Amino acid sequence: KHKAESSLCSLASTYTGCISFLKQFLRLILPAIHASAVGHQEPLISKPPLREHMMVRVLIAAIVARSSNAFLQSATRTARRSLAARALPPHLETVKADVAGGDALLLDVREPHEWAAAHFASATHAPLSALQQGACPKEALDATKRLYLHCAAGIRVHPAKAALEALGCDDVVALQEGISELYELGFDDLAE
Repeated sequence: KHKAESSLCSLASTYTGCISFLKQFLRLILPAIHASAVGHQEPLISKPPLREHMMVRVLIAAIVARSSNAFLQSATRTARRSLAARALPPHLETVKADVAGGDALLLDVREPHEWAAAHFASATHAPLSALQQGACPKEALDATKRLYLHCAAGIRVHPAKAALEALGCDDVVALQEGISELYELGFDDLAE
């Protein structure tokens, strides 16, 4: 918890530093731009070294302004995931322990293109479209194992459960959490 809080504080101070830089930059540059525009002095960025320096500063300011919001959101998600990883709900602790102990399988019922984009290291792929046509991974037909199902949003697991039960699987549990929520809760790492 302390490490996550420390990381969040560090990110917040970096964000504050970027905002401070932008304010200082604007305080310095705006009066000079205004004076140049109304003809009181030679154009501000007419000299090549100053022009290049100013272009770099403007570019940095633009990058900071554009990315600071995304950066802060990303930092918040990372900190939230770090904190949440220590507070996995009890039913997911059970799922994780069952899968790790070999007493259960975690079946990802998303379609192949979704599986290819990202999937959990502990998951076995069993696309809903294949299940509905009667195709099922051999390891899922092991009657001694409980099957936990997950998809993208906790919706496709229900028809997948019905398809697996029609294939003779008795112990099937549809998880209400989708892959993104499970990942944010720290359920498992994504496969490489």
